[in-house]
Amino acid sequence: MKPLTFRTSLAAAASALLAGSLSVLGPGASPAAAAGEVRCNARVTGKADGYIRTRVIEDDVVTSGSRSPSTFTWAPRAWIPTAELGGSTYHEVVNVVPTSDGRSRVVTVGHDSTQSVMTYFSSTAMERANGTLVTDWNPREVAGGSTDHLYTISPNGTLKQFDIVRKSGVGTTLGPSIELPITMPSTTTMAGTSAERNGVTYNILYAINPTAGKLEQIVVRPDRPGEAKKYTVRGIGTGWEYMSVGWCFDDDGPVQAKNIIVINPTTGIARSIRQSSAIDHSTTFTSPVRVGTDGTWKWTGISS
Repeated sequence: MKPLTFRTSLAAAASALLAGSLSVLGPGASPAAAAGEVRCNARVTGKADGYIRTRVIEDDVVTSGSRSPSTFTWAPRAWIPTAELGGSTYHEVVNVVPTSDGRSRVVTVGHDSTQSVMTYFSSTAMERANGTLVTDWNPREVAGGSTDHLYTISPNGTLKQFDIVRKSGVGTTLGPSIELPITMPSTTTMAGTSAERNGVTYNILYAINPTAGKLEQIVVRPDRPGEAKKYTVRGIGTGWEYMSVGWCFDDDGPVQAKNIIVINPTTGIARSIRQSSAIDHSTTFTSPVRVGTDGTWKWTGISS
């Protein structure tokens, strides 16, 4: 297996991962990126037809995809990236993957853009920081932040921040948690990412409030979780079940814009909207754009 490097900064994450029926979002068309323009890349991983599948997205166009060498019975609930490496055609990501049986796994996916089957795939049981296996973890929703944290919505709607602790090499364990001063509806769809300003990392969580049909955003400084704030940033409609967030960049490197992808696994459609500045919880978004081909996103267990 190729050596992995931890993704701890925006500079290393220009092509990092990512993960309805939006009544207010139409099909749209994918714009071509010109020199100097902001581009957005993403990688969506999930499960379909028993296989783990991943797709690479460049400016809303699916440029490649692959599936696991074999099928699996376990059902992923989210894909939380903790380390990655990339090359011209090959990309490998280590993920924390909570599953529907209450367990959690550390899954490494190796995708080669020239191959339809993953060139590397590994799945191992995840441990807690005290060495016990994670066998009874059943939050209602899980989302990633930076590579050192993930976030869950508890059955009572409480939002929690968990530490991801590296035990050795690229191995990860589930560390201690702390409650944030925020509650969410139990049926919330959530995804997350991170952003930097003045050398400080902030975790950026997005959530679809199913009652209000609004896209909400939570900004968390992980070393000061008690200061977390929630903002309503956009109407989004209803019916979207999965959501993920991609990174955006220009010729000089990463920018503060974020590309939010929402997926309806029933109809198999995906749409993206770009927020001008995630760290400023901006209410300025681009018009929605179709991602890939309608009808081809009937996946499960997608988020990041």
